[in-house]
Amino acid sequence: MRAKTLLHILPSFGRGGQQTRLVSIIAHGRPSFRHKIVSLRDDFSARASLPDGAAEFEFFSLRMAGGVSVDNLARLARLMRESTPDLLCTYNFGAIEAALANRLGPKYPHIHYEDGFGGDETIERQKARRKLARRFILAKSYVVVPSRALQSAATTAWGLRQDKVRLIFNGIDLARFHPGARQSGENDPVIVGAMGALRPEKNFARLITAFENAGACRARLVIYGDGPERSDLERRAAGRGERIILAGATDRPEAAYLTFDLFALSSDTEQAPLSVMEAMASGLAIAAPDIGDIRDMVSQENREYITPAGDMAGLASALARLIGDPGLRRRLGAANAARARELFALEPMIDKHEALFDEALARGRL
Repeated sequence: MRAKTLLHILPSFGRGGQQTRLVSIIAHGRPSFRHKIVSLRDDFSARASLPDGAAEFEFFSLRMAGGVSVDNLARLARLMRESTPDLLCTYNFGAIEAALANRLGPKYPHIHYEDGFGGDETIERQKARRKLARRFILAKSYVVVPSRALQSAATTAWGLRQDKVRLIFNGIDLARFHPGARQSGENDPVIVGAMGALRPEKNFARLITAFENAGACRARLVIYGDGPERSDLERRAAGRGERIILAGATDRPEAAYLTFDLFALSSDTEQAPLSVMEAMASGLAIAAPDIGDIRDMVSQENREYITPAGDMAGLASALARLIGDPGLRRRLGAANAARARELFALEPMIDKHEALFDEALARGRL
Protein backbone atom coordinates (compact mmCIF):
# COMPACT_ATOMS: atom_id res chain seq x y z
CA MET A 1 0.00 0.00 0.00
CA ARG A 2 1.29 3.46 -0.91
CA ALA A 3 2.32 5.59 2.04
CA LYS A 4 0.06 8.59 2.65
CA THR A 5 1.75 11.99 2.43
CA LEU A 6 1.00 14.56 5.14
CA LEU A 7 1.90 18.19 4.42
CA HIS A 8 2.44 20.15 7.65
CA ILE A 9 2.46 23.95 7.36
CA LEU A 10 3.61 25.69 10.54
CA PRO A 11 4.39 29.33 11.38
CA SER A 12 7.77 28.02 12.54
CA PHE A 13 9.53 24.70 13.10
CA GLY A 14 11.57 26.16 15.95
CA ARG A 15 11.63 24.72 19.42
CA GLY A 16 8.27 24.70 21.15
CA GLY A 17 5.51 22.48 22.45
CA GLN A 18 3.65 22.24 19.15
CA GLN A 19 6.81 21.22 17.31
CA THR A 20 7.79 18.75 20.05
CA ARG A 21 4.43 17.00 19.69
CA LEU A 22 4.80 16.79 15.91
CA VAL A 23 8.30 15.39 16.31
CA SER A 24 6.90 12.67 18.59
CA ILE A 25 4.12 11.77 16.15
CA ILE A 26 6.58 11.51 13.25
CA ALA A 27 9.35 9.70 15.16
CA HIS A 28 7.10 7.17 16.90
CA GLY A 29 4.18 6.92 14.48
CA ARG A 30 3.30 4.52 11.69
CA PRO A 31 5.69 4.28 8.74
CA SER A 32 2.66 4.30 6.43
CA PHE A 33 2.63 8.09 6.79
CA ARG A 34 5.18 10.28 5.01
CA HIS A 35 5.71 13.81 6.27
CA LYS A 36 6.70 17.07 4.63
CA ILE A 37 7.20 20.07 6.92
CA VAL A 38 6.88 23.63 5.64
CA SER A 39 7.95 26.47 7.94
CA LEU A 40 6.73 30.00 7.23
CA ARG A 41 9.72 31.38 9.13
CA ASP A 42 13.26 30.30 8.47
CA ASP A 43 13.62 28.36 11.71
CA PHE A 44 14.04 24.59 11.62
CA SER A 45 15.78 24.14 14.98
CA ALA A 46 13.31 21.40 16.02
CA ARG A 47 14.58 19.34 13.08
CA ALA A 48 17.53 18.21 15.20
CA SER A 49 15.11 16.14 17.33
CA LEU A 50 13.96 14.03 14.37
CA PRO A 51 15.77 10.95 13.06
CA ASP A 52 17.54 11.47 9.74
CA GLY A 53 15.20 11.03 6.81
CA ALA A 54 12.05 11.08 8.92
CA ALA A 55 10.60 14.08 7.05
CA GLU A 56 11.20 16.48 4.18
CA PHE A 57 11.60 20.19 4.89
CA GLU A 58 10.91 23.39 2.98
CA PHE A 59 11.00 27.09 3.85
CA PHE A 60 8.15 29.19 2.47
CA SER A 61 8.37 32.96 2.96
CA LEU A 62 5.00 34.63 3.50
CA ARG A 63 4.74 38.19 2.28
CA MET A 64 3.59 40.36 5.17
CA ALA A 65 0.33 42.23 4.58
CA GLY A 66 -2.25 43.98 6.71
CA GLY A 67 -4.80 41.27 5.93
CA VAL A 68 -5.18 38.31 3.62
CA SER A 69 -2.72 38.49 0.71
CA VAL A 70 -3.98 37.26 -2.67
CA ASP A 71 -0.37 36.63 -3.65
CA ASN A 72 0.20 34.47 -0.56
CA LEU A 73 -2.95 32.48 -1.29
CA ALA A 74 -1.89 31.80 -4.87
CA ARG A 75 1.64 30.78 -3.88
CA LEU A 76 0.40 28.53 -1.05
CA ALA A 77 -2.11 26.83 -3.35
CA ARG A 78 0.69 26.21 -5.84
CA LEU A 79 2.89 24.77 -3.08
CA MET A 80 0.12 22.36 -2.12
CA ARG A 81 -0.52 21.19 -5.66
CA GLU A 82 3.20 20.63 -6.24
CA SER A 83 3.48 18.65 -2.98
CA THR A 84 0.43 16.50 -3.88
CA PRO A 85 -0.39 15.64 -0.26
CA ASP A 86 -3.05 13.20 0.78
CA LEU A 87 -3.71 15.28 3.91
CA LEU A 88 -2.98 18.90 4.83
CA CYS A 89 -2.21 19.87 8.44
CA THR A 90 -1.97 23.55 9.41
CA TYR A 91 -0.95 24.98 12.77
CA ASN A 92 -2.23 28.00 14.70
CA PHE A 93 -3.47 31.29 13.32
CA GLY A 94 -0.04 31.98 11.83
CA ALA A 95 -0.84 29.39 9.15
CA ILE A 96 -4.48 30.39 8.60
CA GLU A 97 -3.73 31.67 5.08
CA ALA A 98 -2.66 28.15 4.13
CA ALA A 99 -5.98 26.82 5.44
CA LEU A 100 -7.82 29.47 3.42
CA ALA A 101 -5.80 28.76 0.27
CA ASN A 102 -6.76 25.09 0.57
CA ARG A 103 -10.46 25.81 1.10
CA LEU A 104 -10.59 28.13 -1.91
CA GLY A 105 -8.33 26.00 -4.07
CA PRO A 106 -7.15 22.39 -3.84
CA LYS A 107 -9.56 21.35 -1.03
CA TYR A 108 -7.34 18.56 0.30
CA PRO A 109 -8.54 16.76 3.44
CA HIS A 110 -7.57 19.13 6.22
CA ILE A 111 -6.77 19.10 9.94
CA HIS A 112 -6.03 22.40 11.68
CA TYR A 113 -4.20 22.43 15.03
CA GLU A 114 -4.75 25.23 17.53
CA ASP A 115 -2.41 25.22 20.53
CA GLY A 116 -3.05 28.67 21.96
CA PHE A 117 -2.34 32.32 21.44
CA GLY A 118 0.54 34.75 21.13
CA GLY A 119 1.15 37.69 23.41
CA ASP A 120 -1.71 39.75 21.94
CA GLU A 121 -4.55 37.34 22.82
CA THR A 122 -5.82 35.08 25.57
CA ILE A 123 -8.86 32.80 25.90
CA GLU A 124 -10.77 35.69 27.49
CA ARG A 125 -9.44 38.38 25.11
CA GLN A 126 -9.59 37.31 21.47
CA LYS A 127 -9.59 39.56 18.41
CA ALA A 128 -12.98 39.66 16.72
CA ARG A 129 -11.59 39.41 13.19
CA ARG A 130 -9.60 36.30 14.09
CA LYS A 131 -12.66 34.62 15.60
CA LEU A 132 -14.61 35.33 12.42
CA ALA A 133 -11.73 34.10 10.26
CA ARG A 134 -11.57 30.80 12.14
CA ARG A 135 -15.35 30.40 11.92
CA PHE A 136 -15.36 30.73 8.14
CA ILE A 137 -12.05 29.19 7.11
CA LEU A 138 -12.21 26.14 9.41
CA ALA A 139 -15.93 25.37 9.08
CA LYS A 140 -15.32 22.24 6.97
CA SER A 141 -12.07 21.13 8.62
CA TYR A 142 -11.21 19.04 11.62
CA VAL A 143 -9.78 21.22 14.40
CA VAL A 144 -7.57 19.67 17.09
CA VAL A 145 -7.04 21.34 20.47
CA PRO A 146 -5.02 20.12 23.48
CA SER A 147 -7.09 21.65 26.29
CA ARG A 148 -10.68 21.92 27.48
CA ALA A 149 -10.34 25.71 27.53
CA LEU A 150 -9.53 25.78 23.80
CA GLN A 151 -12.22 23.23 23.06
CA SER A 152 -14.77 25.58 24.61
CA ALA A 153 -13.37 28.54 22.64
CA ALA A 154 -13.56 26.61 19.37
CA THR A 155 -17.21 25.62 19.80
CA THR A 156 -18.47 28.88 21.32
CA ALA A 157 -16.32 31.88 20.38
CA TRP A 158 -15.41 30.47 16.94
CA GLY A 159 -18.74 28.77 16.32
CA LEU A 160 -17.29 25.50 15.01
CA ARG A 161 -19.29 22.26 15.03
CA GLN A 162 -18.68 20.11 18.08
CA ASP A 163 -18.15 16.96 16.02
CA LYS A 164 -15.35 18.67 14.05
CA VAL A 165 -13.48 19.88 17.15
CA ARG A 166 -11.34 17.13 18.64
CA LEU A 167 -9.78 17.33 22.08
CA ILE A 168 -6.54 15.32 22.12
CA PHE A 169 -4.43 15.79 25.23
CA ASN A 170 -0.70 16.06 24.72
CA GLY A 171 1.57 13.24 25.78
CA ILE A 172 5.23 12.83 26.62
CA ASP A 173 7.79 10.04 26.63
CA LEU A 174 7.48 8.87 30.23
CA ALA A 175 10.57 6.70 29.85
CA ARG A 176 12.54 9.86 29.14
CA PHE A 177 11.12 11.99 31.95
CA HIS A 178 11.13 10.36 35.35
CA PRO A 179 11.83 11.33 38.96
CA GLY A 180 15.39 11.40 40.24
CA ALA A 181 16.87 12.57 43.52
CA ARG A 182 18.95 15.71 43.03
CA GLN A 183 22.34 15.36 44.67
CA SER A 184 22.66 18.51 46.79
CA GLY A 185 24.42 19.41 49.99
CA GLU A 186 22.90 20.99 53.08
CA ASN A 187 24.13 24.45 52.13
CA ASP A 188 23.35 24.26 48.40
CA PRO A 189 20.69 26.66 47.09
CA VAL A 190 17.18 25.48 46.29
CA ILE A 191 16.86 25.49 42.48
CA VAL A 192 13.66 26.96 41.08
CA GLY A 193 13.61 25.82 37.45
CA ALA A 194 11.75 27.08 34.40
CA MET A 195 11.68 25.90 30.81
CA GLY A 196 10.30 27.54 27.66
CA ALA A 197 10.82 29.82 24.70
CA LEU A 198 11.77 33.34 25.76
CA ARG A 199 8.77 34.99 24.12
CA PRO A 200 6.62 37.84 25.48
CA GLU A 201 3.61 35.63 26.32
CA LYS A 202 5.79 33.42 28.55
CA ASN A 203 6.43 36.50 30.73
CA PHE A 204 9.61 35.29 32.41
CA ALA A 205 10.08 38.88 33.61
CA ARG A 206 7.12 38.21 35.94
CA LEU A 207 8.80 35.05 37.19
CA ILE A 208 12.02 36.93 37.96
CA THR A 209 10.08 39.54 39.95
CA ALA A 210 8.01 36.91 41.78
CA PHE A 211 11.15 34.95 42.61
CA GLU A 212 12.82 38.06 44.05
CA ASN A 213 9.67 38.92 46.01
CA ALA A 214 9.64 35.41 47.47
CA GLY A 215 12.54 36.59 49.62
CA ALA A 216 14.40 33.29 49.71
CA CYS A 217 18.05 34.23 49.99
CA ARG A 218 19.27 30.63 49.59
CA ALA A 219 17.49 29.94 46.34
CA ARG A 220 18.44 30.20 42.68
CA LEU A 221 16.26 30.69 39.60
CA VAL A 222 17.44 28.83 36.47
CA ILE A 223 15.59 29.45 33.19
CA TYR A 224 16.21 27.20 30.18
CA GLY A 225 15.22 28.53 26.78
CA ASP A 226 16.03 31.06 24.10
CA GLY A 227 14.12 33.61 22.09
CA PRO A 228 13.49 37.29 21.41
CA GLU A 229 13.12 38.25 25.08
CA ARG A 230 16.59 37.05 26.04
CA SER A 231 18.30 40.47 25.95
CA ASP A 232 15.63 42.07 28.14
CA LEU A 233 15.78 39.19 30.63
CA GLU A 234 19.57 39.41 30.73
CA ARG A 235 19.25 43.07 31.70
CA ARG A 236 16.79 42.17 34.45
CA ALA A 237 19.12 39.46 35.77
CA ALA A 238 22.26 41.60 35.58
CA GLY A 239 24.04 42.19 38.87
CA ARG A 240 22.45 39.23 40.63
CA GLY A 241 25.41 36.91 40.24
CA GLU A 242 24.46 33.24 40.38
CA ARG A 243 21.03 33.98 41.85
CA ILE A 244 19.30 34.22 38.45
CA ILE A 245 20.72 32.20 35.54
CA LEU A 246 19.61 32.17 31.92
CA ALA A 247 20.92 28.77 30.87
CA GLY A 248 19.97 28.92 27.18
CA ALA A 249 18.21 26.27 25.12
CA THR A 250 18.83 22.60 25.83
CA ASP A 251 18.49 19.43 23.77
CA ARG A 252 18.26 17.39 26.99
CA PRO A 253 15.39 18.84 29.04
CA GLU A 254 15.10 15.55 30.92
CA ALA A 255 18.55 16.17 32.42
CA ALA A 256 17.71 19.79 33.26
CA TYR A 257 14.58 18.83 35.22
CA LEU A 258 16.68 16.54 37.40
CA THR A 259 18.70 19.57 38.54
CA PHE A 260 15.57 21.41 39.73
CA ASP A 261 14.00 21.30 43.18
CA LEU A 262 10.70 22.71 41.91
CA PHE A 263 9.26 24.02 38.65
CA ALA A 264 7.74 27.44 38.00
CA LEU A 265 5.69 28.93 35.19
CA SER A 266 4.59 32.55 34.77
CA SER A 267 2.94 32.78 31.33
CA ASP A 268 0.12 35.11 30.37
CA THR A 269 -1.43 32.40 28.21
CA GLU A 270 -1.04 28.61 28.07
CA GLN A 271 -3.28 25.65 27.34
CA ALA A 272 -1.75 22.31 28.36
CA PRO A 273 1.99 23.04 28.43
CA LEU A 274 4.38 20.18 27.78
CA SER A 275 6.85 21.72 30.22
CA VAL A 276 4.38 21.20 33.09
CA MET A 277 3.83 17.57 32.02
CA GLU A 278 7.57 16.97 31.82
CA ALA A 279 8.18 18.60 35.20
CA MET A 280 5.42 16.54 36.79
CA ALA A 281 6.79 13.32 35.29
CA SER A 282 10.19 14.34 36.67
CA GLY A 283 8.73 14.42 40.18
CA LEU A 284 8.61 18.18 40.71
CA ALA A 285 6.19 20.41 42.58
CA ILE A 286 4.67 23.13 40.37
CA ALA A 287 4.09 26.84 41.03
CA ALA A 288 2.11 28.41 38.17
CA PRO A 289 -0.78 30.71 37.28
CA ASP A 290 -4.27 29.30 36.83
CA ILE A 291 -4.47 29.49 33.04
CA GLY A 292 -5.57 26.95 30.44
CA ASP A 293 -5.87 23.46 31.93
CA ILE A 294 -2.94 23.73 34.35
CA ARG A 295 -5.05 23.41 37.52
CA ASP A 296 -6.63 20.21 36.19
CA MET A 297 -3.29 18.85 35.03
CA VAL A 298 -1.48 18.90 38.38
CA SER A 299 -2.27 16.62 41.30
CA GLN A 300 -4.98 17.56 43.77
CA GLU A 301 -2.32 18.20 46.40
CA ASN A 302 -0.51 20.71 44.15
CA ARG A 303 -3.54 22.83 43.22
CA GLU A 304 -3.09 25.15 46.19
CA TYR A 305 0.08 26.42 44.47
CA ILE A 306 -1.67 27.21 41.18
CA THR A 307 -2.42 30.88 41.76
CA PRO A 308 -4.84 33.32 40.08
CA ALA A 309 -3.71 34.53 36.68
CA GLY A 310 -1.68 37.74 36.91
CA ASP A 311 -1.42 37.54 40.72
CA MET A 312 2.24 38.42 41.30
CA ALA A 313 1.92 38.30 45.09
CA GLY A 314 0.22 34.90 44.95
CA LEU A 315 2.94 33.42 42.75
CA ALA A 316 5.65 34.85 45.01
CA SER A 317 3.91 33.36 48.06
CA ALA A 318 3.64 29.94 46.39
CA LEU A 319 7.33 30.04 45.51
CA ALA A 320 8.28 31.07 49.07
CA ARG A 321 6.34 28.19 50.63
CA LEU A 322 7.74 25.59 48.25
CA ILE A 323 11.30 26.88 48.53
CA GLY A 324 11.11 26.76 52.31
CA ASP A 325 9.65 23.26 52.75
CA PRO A 326 11.58 20.34 51.22
CA GLY A 327 9.13 17.78 52.62
CA LEU A 328 6.23 19.55 50.92
CA ARG A 329 8.14 19.60 47.64
CA ARG A 330 8.77 15.86 47.86
CA ARG A 331 5.10 15.07 48.61
CA LEU A 332 3.78 17.22 45.78
CA GLY A 333 6.43 15.92 43.39
CA ALA A 334 5.52 12.31 44.09
CA ALA A 335 1.82 13.03 43.59
CA ASN A 336 2.54 14.86 40.34
CA ALA A 337 4.70 12.00 39.04
CA ALA A 338 1.91 9.51 39.71
CA ARG A 339 -0.63 11.72 37.94
CA ALA A 340 1.69 12.18 34.95
CA ARG A 341 2.06 8.41 34.58
CA GLU A 342 -1.74 8.12 34.65
CA LEU A 343 -2.57 10.88 32.15
CA PHE A 344 0.32 11.85 29.90
CA ALA A 345 1.60 8.72 28.17
CA LEU A 346 2.85 9.28 24.63
CA GLU A 347 1.41 6.21 22.89
CA PRO A 348 -2.32 6.94 23.41
CA MET A 349 -1.79 10.48 22.11
CA ILE A 350 -0.11 9.24 18.93
CA ASP A 351 -2.85 6.62 18.41
CA LYS A 352 -5.54 9.32 18.60
CA HIS A 353 -3.78 11.61 16.13
CA GLU A 354 -3.25 8.77 13.68
CA ALA A 355 -6.88 7.67 14.02
CA LEU A 356 -7.89 11.21 13.07
CA PHE A 357 -5.50 11.13 10.09
CA ASP A 358 -7.29 7.98 8.93
CA GLU A 359 -10.72 9.55 9.49
CA ALA A 360 -9.85 12.72 7.57
CA LEU A 361 -8.38 10.71 4.72
CA ALA A 362 -11.47 8.51 4.51
CA ARG A 363 -13.74 11.55 4.48
CA GLY A 364 -11.96 12.92 1.43
CA ARG A 365 -11.66 16.44 0.06
CA LEU A 366 -13.36 19.42 1.62
